[in-house]
Amino acid sequence: MSFLQAIIVLIVILCVNLLINRIATVALTFTGVSREMARFQARSAFCTVGFTTTEAESMVNHPVRRRIIMLLMLSGNIGFVGIIVTGVGSVGGESTIPSFSKVMMVAGALGVLWAIGSSKWIDDKMFHWISWALKRVSSLEAQDYHTLLHLQEGYYVTTIKVGETDWLVGRSLGQLRLSDIGVTILGIKRSDETFLGAPVGAAYIRKGDTLIVYGVRESIKRLDRQRSDSKGWEKHQHIIAEKQNHVQSTDFSETAFSISECTVKKESWFAGETLQALRLDGKGVAIFSVEHQDGKSVTRPEDSYVIQVGDRLFCYGNHERIHALKNTLDMEAFKDAMATCCAKQQRLQEDSTAEPPR
Repeated sequence: MSFLQAIIVLIVILCVNLLINRIATVALTFTGVSREMARFQARSAFCTVGFTTTEAESMVNHPVRRRIIMLLMLSGNIGFVGIIVTGVGSVGGESTIPSFSKVMMVAGALGVLWAIGSSKWIDDKMFHWISWALKRVSSLEAQDYHTLLHLQEGYYVTTIKVGETDWLVGRSLGQLRLSDIGVTILGIKRSDETFLGAPVGAAYIRKGDTLIVYGVRESIKRLDRQRSDSKGWEKHQHIIAEKQNHVQSTDFSETAFSISECTVKKESWFAGETLQALRLDGKGVAIFSVEHQDGKSVTRPEDSYVIQVGDRLFCYGNHERIHALKNTLDMEAFKDAMATCCAKQQRLQEDSTAEPPR
């Protein structure tokens, strides 16, 4: 094989390997994997490099993903053998071209392919074309649930097993109003193995049910932690009522408000401060309840309440301000963050009331 023939074969093999890797990445996203995770796992399998992680376990535990990974591993072994053989042949093949020039030409070809493989624009275009093709030749469901549900942004999908003494038992979803605390019921699996998908407000919770829930991570953890509390229903009703009052008394924006839980740590600057000193109500954050380390709760704490290390503050309000409360280092930094939030909100209000250009 001449040098030019060998280098053409090498480029073709590399292009095929790149295409196989991209097809596998798109196929993995069709099974519900995020695009970044799919890209990493596809390259890992193609290069036959294993990583013992929960992400890798989710690959091998899923029958369709496992089949894709197996094909990638087989293709990777064949591809690398072909690359080695043609690479050696291209350098050692018969030609009047000097060896140094041959090496430079091979390196240049590899550099061009590397640039093509690293281009985000090309990657997006290939992803779109391959997705279009796979939708027509496969039965894989084309949904990336990780991105659609924003699971990387503090949201969560999990299951909750309902116990006999849980205050959820015997109440309908309409009565519970779990969405008011940032929790949505996606499905209910009954103890007799029947499944109720996308349940409506008239659906009742029974003992032994398994709830498939989606929502704010802190809210789900709080619900799971307090569902067996004898006074949990009373506390839940109080929080819902307080939220409703807060919404009615403030300039409410659904996209700007969220529910969160803030755990007070030793290094938290607001530990030892009173709620009155923080004046959170005037800064777009409402504290509906406080749970101590020993499990005792204070619903709608007074302004004179002193925040203690280990307290869990159940907050509702502007998510940027709740984030500032959790992550600033001192009172001054918190005030600066509040000023920034106010200025941003003011700009948004001015933009929304401004007349559109003619």
